[in-house]
Amino acid sequence: MRVPVAAGLFLYCVCAHTAAARGETPTSDPDPARGVIVQALADGGDVAGQTRNLVGLAWPAGRRDEVVAARARLELTRFGDKSFTALREALNSVKRDYTEEVIATTLGAQTNARAEFVRGHLSIMLDALWVGNHGAKVLALKTLARNRSILAVAPTIDSAIDDPSLAMQAIETLGALRFVQARFYLEKVMMEGPPELRPIAASALAQIGGAALGPLKNALKAPARAPRVLAARALLPAATEYDVGAIYEYLEAHGDDDPALSTALRSMADNIEKAIAARDAKAAATSPKDF
Repeated sequence: MRVPVAAGLFLYCVCAHTAAARGETPTSDPDPARGVIVQALADGGDVAGQTRNLVGLAWPAGRRDEVVAARARLELTRFGDKSFTALREALNSVKRDYTEEVIATTLGAQTNARAEFVRGHLSIMLDALWVGNHGAKVLALKTLARNRSILAVAPTIDSAIDDPSLAMQAIETLGALRFVQARFYLEKVMMEGPPELRPIAASALAQIGGAALGPLKNALKAPARAPRVLAARALLPAATEYDVGAIYEYLEAHGDDDPALSTALRSMADNIEKAIAARDAKAAATSPKDF
């Protein structure tokens, strides 16, 4: 049993007993929620039981006392990573309207987690993308964008498809995650999605880089001007020596799409070629000579 809980329960009982011994009528507890929390912790026994009891107070199946529920959520955050198991179970079992609170409580607990369990909350964030309400998914996407996990790619895409109001945030999250497995969905959005999402998807592809630049290079050959310009703009800060050929082909075929953009692309390609030449010259100067 956690010492603070035992001490709190002892003090709570002693005060009541002392008042009764003096023949006094115990005054009403100015903080009745505290007594409920202390009793729940005492009844729980070990940490697992205590956190389960707190979950029951925070998100009961029936009507709840909002003051007690708020205190229970606060106490769960103080358990740190030791509350993660109970919180994950809660996310998958409580009323869907409560799931945003479960995620917010999990994030609070994460700030008190031990160093070796500091990423233990990510499995709860992933679950939120499958079972959470809108608010829970918003919080989960923000968290996952800062904590790379390839397991987040599929549920992030699913969230965007299931709830179009999340699409913009989901696309930005995919860009931050930087896994090439997202490229097919992002390419579809860039080419066929709502106009306001297309540049965000193109930017996410550029942010991911590597194989995710393939859809951008393909878009440079699109029959319509809009996707060509969109792809060219996204490639401008992301292109590498492996993309210069596609850029020169675009400039030759569609250099008049956007004169200012074409000028920037030529300058970028020229800088890449200069960097390649300098690298090759340095390699030649430092390589062993045969005499």
